[in-house]
Amino acid sequence: MVISEQAGQALYKACYKNGLHKGRLLKNPPKDPIARAAWYGAQSVCNPYKLSISALLFMPDAERAIYREVEKLFDDMKAAGWRPEGLDRDRHTLESLGAW
Repeated sequence: MVISEQAGQALYKACYKNGLHKGRLLKNPPKDPIARAAWYGAQSVCNPYKLSISALLFMPDAERAIYREVEKLFDDMKAAGWRPEGLDRDRHTLESLGAW
């Protein structure tokens, strides 16, 4: 699946750029509203316990479109056999300890 340029940039902003966790999702949602929507879309597949129900309920339409686009991307990748759960540090740690 191909995502829009805006969704791609938002997803890029929702990930670590350097350091030990480069390429993984940020631990907390970013301040930029569009990047936050991409972060929520990715976390809905990677670690749904981090989602804020109120943030999803009151999300504006532009952000909701980014959220749905990123969520669909991650769902399609998971259906293809890829494991996106490893992009979330907390989920990865819990799985390695056998607690997930």
